[in-house]
Amino acid sequence: MLAAVCQLAGLSAEVVPGVAHDLAQWRAAHISDVRYDLQIVISSSAKDAYRCKEIITFNLDTVADVQLDYQGELTGLGPKRMYFVNGKRVVADYRDEHFILHASDLKVGENTVKLTIENHSAALNHHNQFAYTLFVPDHARSVYACFDQPDLKARFTLMLTVPRHWEAIANGALVEHIVYPDDIADYKFATTEPLPTYLFSFTVGEFKRLEGERGGRRYVALHRESDPDRVAQLQTVFDQIDLSLRWLEDYTGIDYPFSHYDFVVLPGYQFGGMEHPGCVQFNDRRIFLGKNATLSEQLSRTNLLAHETAHMWFGDLVTMRWFDDVWTKEVFANFMADKITRLLYPDINHDLNFLKAHYVPAMATDRTDGTHPIRQELDNLNSAGLLYGNIIYHKAPLMMRILEQQVGEEAFRRGLQSYLRANSYGNATWDDLIEHLHQANPAAGVRDFDEVWVKQAGMPQIGITRQGRELTATQHDPRGRGLVWAQNTVVACDMNEVSLSWKHDSVARIMTDAISVIPNYNGSTYGAFLVDEQSADLMMQLWHYLPDLNRYAALLTLNENDIMRRIDRRKFADSVCGLLNSERNTLIAGTALSALQRIIADTPESEVKASLEQQLWIMARSHPVTSIAQQALRVVSTTAVTTQVVDSLYLLWNEGSPLLNERDAMRTAYHLAIVRPQQWQEILSVQRARLTNDDRRREFDFISRGCNPDTAVQDVLFLSLMRAENRAVEPDAAALLRLLNHPVREPASNRFIKQGLDILQEVQRTGDIFFPLNWCNALLEGHHSPEAAQAVRTFLECHPGYPTALRNKLLQAAYPLLSNAR
Repeated sequence: MLAAVCQLAGLSAEVVPGVAHDLAQWRAAHISDVRYDLQIVISSSAKDAYRCKEIITFNLDTVADVQLDYQGELTGLGPKRMYFVNGKRVVADYRDEHFILHASDLKVGENTVKLTIENHSAALNHHNQFAYTLFVPDHARSVYACFDQPDLKARFTLMLTVPRHWEAIANGALVEHIVYPDDIADYKFATTEPLPTYLFSFTVGEFKRLEGERGGRRYVALHRESDPDRVAQLQTVFDQIDLSLRWLEDYTGIDYPFSHYDFVVLPGYQFGGMEHPGCVQFNDRRIFLGKNATLSEQLSRTNLLAHETAHMWFGDLVTMRWFDDVWTKEVFANFMADKITRLLYPDINHDLNFLKAHYVPAMATDRTDGTHPIRQELDNLNSAGLLYGNIIYHKAPLMMRILEQQVGEEAFRRGLQSYLRANSYGNATWDDLIEHLHQANPAAGVRDFDEVWVKQAGMPQIGITRQGRELTATQHDPRGRGLVWAQNTVVACDMNEVSLSWKHDSVARIMTDAISVIPNYNGSTYGAFLVDEQSADLMMQLWHYLPDLNRYAALLTLNENDIMRRIDRRKFADSVCGLLNSERNTLIAGTALSALQRIIADTPESEVKASLEQQLWIMARSHPVTSIAQQALRVVSTTAVTTQVVDSLYLLWNEGSPLLNERDAMRTAYHLAIVRPQQWQEILSVQRARLTNDDRRREFDFISRGCNPDTAVQDVLFLSLMRAENRAVEPDAAALLRLLNHPVREPASNRFIKQGLDILQEVQRTGDIFFPLNWCNALLEGHHSPEAAQAVRTFLECHPGYPTALRNKLLQAAYPLLSNAR
């Protein structure tokens, strides 16, 4: 109510922590032409604070108090906390993460603020040998004072002062590099194109520099890799980035919209990648592949490179107005990346790969009580990180493929081009895009489609029934809203494909004399297809004879029904083993192996577990397709608990195997050290001596401590993760937590669940966007007991007002535990 009164009075919004939506709307309406001039000093020691001198210039169309976002210490302002507004020295009025710029010091037209900040910030990611900024969604305000919202795009001018032997890249092109006698250097960068604060970025540190040129376009890569075979992979990276850029220029009709394309490959990076224009960041595990990399790993790297490159148009050139539409940039990055990947791998079945990439993870979230609509409401940017997840990254591309089919491929492209041209270097909403698509094909019904697919949570349950010659496909909304998800489905009737369509009616019918019926034959329909035992038996009998795409779709349907406990689990597991023994498609094998891994984890019967582990071990040692053998070995090397298989695995790891790359061997060593506690120190010592890179040694030293069998040491390690500074390298922190909650340590490890959940809100507050879910997964994946499930239920019951988005993350992670322990 107060916020509404403030807006009606022409004043700035209520002062609250974070960046509230009403504040963002007021500022977007009254502030324009924002510029930041930043001079930042960073030392070689992570213990030292950075120093930032900044000049902020902006136009104001009304005289009112203005809130400037900043979340940090005020030490740089001096003991009297002074800074300059329009040349006047003023005492800082700092409240709830905002400097209040008073109306009496401002004017209509151009205003200037000058201040100095000294601080430590997690968003700077300052290590002893390098530092990089990662500000999405609202962390820019923790490093420098700014209007930290996506629809106040600004131009940035940056100068960095760093140790003289450090490299540096930033959004702007490098214009000057000055080395001084006192062991420091300045890097000066050109003013950027208009950017939102979350995309402003730089990386500095002890990096090796590699340049590449493709078709007259220059690329720069920074990296810390020492293995020459891995470094050589950067030539492939240059090739694929260049192809992605050129394809996107052709598809969108818009030239690459930024000055340059530099990137850095970072150890311990929180994400797969981040699309900062001019200084893209990538995770070294995703870029530098091990020896004998699988097809899935190669496809994943290609897709990542294309994804971040697609963001240059979708997200960077045209940015969402508010983070409730963050999914829009992500869906188009994924959707375009899938199209680009098709060009680079013409010999694989891309319809199958599309299902593998998106259908499986989308269903993994959408089947849980923690699912949510693709588009979610957001009141304050300090909760924006919780919007990310499988729904926006994987369900949204599935939706987009169906939408493209409804609009038509050419009309869809015209609508996108119109949307990009109309909003270049500006901001737009998903609803703006819907209108462009509607104009491209008014008959497609995109507005109605949007209301169900994008604005509503969940998925349909779909049943196929027969009565006489009439075959009926019925959608059911399990949430009781009566929704119909407009889409088509293909049913195999005696192996002949028959298409049915749902528009507004939940029932679709055809007449057939077919004896056998296989639902969702090509996997093009999104939803949970419910089958009975007779239908499941038929599919398992036939799937050896089905073409690859159809065999994979059948596997997805049967796997979902096994998760729902609608079919005989032992029969399904044996059938999957039989399928794997004759399988030659590595993409199908990967999903089949994941199904077996899930079943082994969920199976309490030791005889069944031993049998399945033994079959996996045999596949790992004798499958004729090397990549499938490798994938089977990866599963068994991190899950085996039966004595015979563990002993065999130890011998294989000790002798070394071409199927185990360096990271595989590290993970195997962690597992062996836990399941063979009498040898844990010996195993870790041997593995550490084999590592060839300092960054990987540091990673190994941090994570491997979780293998210690002493429960007192485990308790100390767990308590150390309660401190934010020990979670700074998030992938390593999650890996350590996962080892502390290893399945063989249950029920003793149940002691960690309550405290691990108690700190979840703090983990969300101090971590990056994917960490809350990763934390929950690491905490809960190793638990299968009724006592563990009860600990989660008790936590949920004791926190009835828990933030919805964070509660959803917990429910997503806890689904296997809660569903199997009922």
